[in-house]
Amino acid sequence: MSEKIVIKNQYSMRISTVKKSNGHSILRAVAYINARKFSNFLTGKEHNFSKKSGVIETGFFMPHGIKTELSEEQFYNHIENNSHASTNIIAYSSIAALPPEISKEEQVKLVEEFCKKFTEIYGTSISFAVHEADNLIRKKAKLAEIEKYNLPVNDEELKLQTQNNHVHFVIPYCKIEALTEKDLTAKRKKKSHADTFKLGSQVKDFNPIKYGSEIKKDKPDLMNIEQNFLQFMREKFCVSINNSLEKNNRIERYTHKSYKNLGLQISATVHEGEMVKNRVANGKRMDVHEYNKQQKIKQKSESDYLNFINVPLPKELAYKILSGEKLAEKELFESLKLEKKTPLVQAKDLLTEIEKAGNLVDQVLSDQESTPLDLQEKLSRLKEISSTPQLETLSEKLSRLKEISSTPQPETLSEKTESIYTPPPRNRGFDFE
Repeated sequence: MSEKIVIKNQYSMRISTVKKSNGHSILRAVAYINARKFSNFLTGKEHNFSKKSGVIETGFFMPHGIKTELSEEQFYNHIENNSHASTNIIAYSSIAALPPEISKEEQVKLVEEFCKKFTEIYGTSISFAVHEADNLIRKKAKLAEIEKYNLPVNDEELKLQTQNNHVHFVIPYCKIEALTEKDLTAKRKKKSHADTFKLGSQVKDFNPIKYGSEIKKDKPDLMNIEQNFLQFMREKFCVSINNSLEKNNRIERYTHKSYKNLGLQISATVHEGEMVKNRVANGKRMDVHEYNKQQKIKQKSESDYLNFINVPLPKELAYKILSGEKLAEKELFESLKLEKKTPLVQAKDLLTEIEKAGNLVDQVLSDQESTPLDLQEKLSRLKEISSTPQLETLSEKLSRLKEISSTPQPETLSEKTESIYTPPPRNRGFDFE
């Protein structure tokens, strides 16, 4: 029996910016995901989320093996209070769903490996926090009720929902670089310098579209995934998830691509935020939720959804869909389909073919200088016989078709075909001698 693969459609990755102009603070963002109390040493403002629960694991990574004696709170104080004044975006915040098919320990290991890879490529630090599933207490209570009363509900799906943890990332907008010998021996220490690192320029790959003088130098390649932050986060993290599932001998695979990019004809849903989910749980009607309900009803009648999503597939077919080969084959098949031609186009093509045939006959006759005279006489005789005064000659027909194709087209297609294919008048009688 061949190995099976299940294509899952629950992959989620969102990215937002931490902007000064909107009153955001990188200290607040990190304090929230870590469920801790952080204070701004310069302004004295506190961000207290120590009462928040549900944090499974937290972590902090520096790039290129840079080690610092600063705590996480001191590090982000240094960034917030010493970042360049013209830099409106101070950090990026991201949230991604973790696969419920693997254990919490494997989920944390997956996140740590991704963070190490990220710091090596982008040269900046990153903080992460793994959180438990949303509304976990409510889901566990429902699961206990199902088990107690043996209710007819798919408890396996509900068990997976209780393991549906997610991870938060906070990423500074500037590079974190090691102090050089020149920096250490300088008479005047810059504000951007800390104990073992300094704040570098902004990570240009985070914002691949450049303007002004920056477009002339160090212009990123928009097609390169390593220089496209949004594409990198969505695709590379999905690859990390699939690698972890494969190591744990799981048959599930996730994809960051849409149904359209997979080559599947399936009705797509719209993302529902936690606010929408909470309001729906409290009995309120939300347009986004109602729209998704309609789309999910459509999916149950769509063959591509029933045949390819959340069902065991042969390994070869599954990877063919995930890699986009099915979409490529579909596009090739569509391009090879012959478009149905209108009568006018068919008439023009016929006219072109007749002209080519006439030119070919003339060329053959001109090349054959040694052609016997009797053959030429026979050809002339045939032309004389075919060119009776009552019938329209071939040259006259060609001239008439050229005039029709060059004149403005009639209003309706039926008039076009009639004007082109109107046969010559029949002779009522012939005189034979």
